[in-house]
Amino acid sequence: MAAKKRLLVIGASGGIGSAVVEEASAAGWDCVRADRHSEFRVDLSEASSLEGRLKSLFAENGPFDAVVFAAGVCPIVPLQSLSASALAETMLVNCGAFVMLVKVYAACGTGGNGGRVVAVSSVSANEGWAGGAAYCASKGALSAAARALDAELAQKGVRVAAIEPGHVLTDMFRRGAGRMGVPESSAASPRSVAREILALVDPR
Repeated sequence: MAAKKRLLVIGASGGIGSAVVEEASAAGWDCVRADRHSEFRVDLSEASSLEGRLKSLFAENGPFDAVVFAAGVCPIVPLQSLSASALAETMLVNCGAFVMLVKVYAACGTGGNGGRVVAVSSVSANEGWAGGAAYCASKGALSAAARALDAELAQKGVRVAAIEPGHVLTDMFRRGAGRMGVPESSAASPRSVAREILALVDPR
């Protein structure tokens, strides 16, 4: 029997990340969850310790055939109330942590066999909305980083992509939908987005 393919999901405690684990497990993948609440805890807002924690994660649980980055924060803050620290944390969690994840994965997490990485970006990478300056900027940066990393790592067999779904019915969406004026009926299910992600990590 062939060994199961292995998938690491960062940000799998709910929403899209949890749906990815469910869909991938049903498809026969061996999945490992990592976030602030899982057995392997990673706090993406801790910049000084992040790279070391990621190295430990891969040393203890790797290698992985693919990685999904589904973590993120979505502050909805009017510009006049947006602090420099809130902006910096949003950029770190939503984009900077992803870049460090890919750095460590490409160096020691693939087992030397290449791999695939998918980041969950957002339609907000290309669309703006009131109170979303920090979030939109971070998702735009995330999508751009994924393109740059794919160009750099393709020759090593590591392919990187970002998916930019529209509104998805997650707890994060529910907390902000009213303030954004978006009805829940317009949101996609996390499972539908998870299936799109799996098509990228395991193209047939």
